Amino acid sequence: MTASTVRQPLRVAAGDRVGVAALSGPVDAQQLQRGLAELESFGLRPVLAENLDQRHRLFAGDEAARTDAFHALAGDPSLSAIFFARGGHGVLPILPRIDWQLLEESPRLYCGFSDLTPFLLQVVERLGLVALHGPMVASGFARGLSEEERAALWAGLEGKGFDYGLTAGPEEEVEGRLMGGCLSLLAASAGTPFAPDLHGSILFLEDVQEPLYRLDRMLHQLHLATLLEGVRAIVLGALSPPTGEDIDAWTVGWRELREDWAERLGIPVLSGLAAGHGVPNLALPLGRRARLHPQGHLEVEAA
Repeated sequence: MTASTVRQPLRVAAGDRVGVAALSGPVDAQQLQRGLAELESFGLRPVLAENLDQRHRLFAGDEAARTDAFHALAGDPSLSAIFFARGGHGVLPILPRIDWQLLEESPRLYCGFSDLTPFLLQVVERLGLVALHGPMVASGFARGLSEEERAALWAGLEGKGFDYGLTAGPEEEVEGRLMGGCLSLLAASAGTPFAPDLHGSILFLEDVQEPLYRLDRMLHQLHLATLLEGVRAIVLGALSPPTGEDIDAWTVGWRELREDWAERLGIPVLSGLAAGHGVPNLALPLGRRARLHPQGHLEVEAA
């Protein structure tokens, strides 16, 4: 799928009906209610998946229940977008069950992150649609979104361009389609039929509570699986050490690892994008054309 063939699906506006799905972990009822109230503050009318109150081991229902509830939303032509309730774990085994033809027949925006990373990238790859890496209903929406988060989300929902600040920029302008997401989920997809094509991309990576050796190992896994071939730049979002680890020592070690990987790959490896497992979590339109500027910002084009 080339960048020129990736298109913005239905644009979302106040008053639209939107789905709320759960393909991963079980959903906390109080968090969900707070998130739904925030979603409604956007003027959106949520339609809930049938499995949002289910719990099966680590998941919001067994695989059949999660898939069927999601397909019921995906087959509803009145929905202009589907937001996910939360991440956790559970999307990878669902991917072979998804009726991609059904999703193709009703193109719309999908918004989530973390465990949803492989799904969102398949929306870009298989369906040729922009997908939103952004806040989820029972987490980000539940805590309340900042004005900057709301602005980035509306830009993604409406297909508008947006400018994201970085810690620093590349020496020369870099252009490519914006791809990526949670590093551990990208690494988990390597060697499977759901590994994304990242060639020609500006690759966004983020993760949470990861020791340095695991971050390095996951990057090596992507590299050895040839998924980093042709990547034009890497932009790092929210990253954090495990609880209890010396933050200062971790930060110094991660800076050194970034420098090593920039040298190994021969591309810019930049940091400071406010997206992922942190606050703020700015929505990113995966699949859209983007430019990295030497002045230290990432510009995503309008659809």
